[in-house]
Amino acid sequence: MPRVPKLLTRWIPHAAVLCAVVALVAPAAAQPVAPAAPASASPVCMDPPADPAVGQPVRLPALRYDCLLLRDGQALWVGRAGRPGLPTVLLVHGLGQNAHRDWAETVDSLLAASFHVVTVDLPGFGASPPPALAYAFHTLSDQLAELLGHLAPGQRVHVVGHSLGGALSLHFAHRHAALVDRLVLVDAAGILLKPVYAQAVASVRRWQTGIEPVDRLVNLIGARVNSWSSLLLLGRDDRFDFGPWLQRNPDVRRALLGGRTQVDAALSLVEHDFSAAIRETRAPTTVLWGREDGIAPLRTGQVLAARLPQARLEVIDGVGHTPMLERAVTFNRLLLHALQGPVPALRAEPAQVLPGPSQGHVVCRNEDGAVFRGQFASLTLQGCGNVRIESARIGQLVVERSAVQISDSRIGHAEVALTARDSEIQATNVQLRGGVAIRSDNSFFDLAGCSLRADAAAVEFTGAPSRLFLSVSDWQGSDFSGDAHFIWPRPPR
Repeated sequence: MPRVPKLLTRWIPHAAVLCAVVALVAPAAAQPVAPAAPASASPVCMDPPADPAVGQPVRLPALRYDCLLLRDGQALWVGRAGRPGLPTVLLVHGLGQNAHRDWAETVDSLLAASFHVVTVDLPGFGASPPPALAYAFHTLSDQLAELLGHLAPGQRVHVVGHSLGGALSLHFAHRHAALVDRLVLVDAAGILLKPVYAQAVASVRRWQTGIEPVDRLVNLIGARVNSWSSLLLLGRDDRFDFGPWLQRNPDVRRALLGGRTQVDAALSLVEHDFSAAIRETRAPTTVLWGREDGIAPLRTGQVLAARLPQARLEVIDGVGHTPMLERAVTFNRLLLHALQGPVPALRAEPAQVLPGPSQGHVVCRNEDGAVFRGQFASLTLQGCGNVRIESARIGQLVVERSAVQISDSRIGHAEVALTARDSEIQATNVQLRGGVAIRSDNSFFDLAGCSLRADAAAVEFTGAPSRLFLSVSDWQGSDFSGDAHFIWPRPPR
């Protein structure tokens, strides 16, 4: 029988996880972050110091560079190549001081395919000076729009973003839809609810990044539960979450973080709710993902591809968080197909009835590793561990003293769709419909990309407390209606 951990214990913040992510998601993240310029100084771009260990030049030979001064006083280090009249591709990097150089293996492939290529070092990364104010996605999106007004005026451009840059590119395509032709999201970081994302990062047993101090930090995070990183980024417990408070108090945030741009950017990333952007972005989107990514788990890409209105998912086997560097030939082939091939189909509602006959009323008792697919009048799990339910249509699901992962499925019943007691449920891209969607006693739910629909309250708790962690999901019931990107019951703000 699987042991169900105490709910609050399981989600105690993993210390330093997200600060470690700052260093993990790009090969040169160990380089020092440039200090903020004095308020009286004019912003200037400066090449980061060369680091032979990185193995990449400070400047890419195919690009010509400019320091572009924007209306708000922010300077951006911009690289470009190819004829401006050609279709433009904007490449947006992730965290780490490599900045635009993460695209070193991509630029020549795009030029050979007759694209006009634009790269940018985001504020505080690479050669661009830090921002004057706290990191904010709406400010970054507006700065990218102004940049394109200079370098690709009147064009709808293709936008390709990696990691933090993938999240920013999604935000940009939503906020400035008229400027975007096609969108490519590469191992986009964040997206999931903050504690869910942190849990996924912390679950990697042993990191090997090739940067010894970073490996040592991440592999010891379990012993550092009282660090400032935990307090700032994750919140210590249900009583108060410090991260959102910092988001609402930018002067305090700036005083605490100073010129630590990458920590500031990571804070913005994990606090942002992308639900509306995912639901409303209309640009044809290709989601490219490394199957072995431990920074941005594949589950994130699956949610994006399922919930964006017009998207497809391409997974590269044997690759981690930087497929454009780890498997450049394969990545470039998929990228060119995303930019030049047929666009993804519009998302359609799943079929109401799956092919094949119903398997009737099925019970799993004291089994480990069972897998269920297809149609079921009902499915009951009693004392079953490591269960997977995939591409299923279930009339009623009952989970007792069990642990189950559910994906790409529909569960619906006139009374209660899912009943759980003393159990753990992880669901990805699942629809739950009923008089009550979920009835729970002492159970833990991690729901990403899920839809809850109920005639009355969508969620009922009975007996011992339960907890729901919802990421970019939606909820319709008498208890709540709207985007669901939060913990339920909601902790105090």
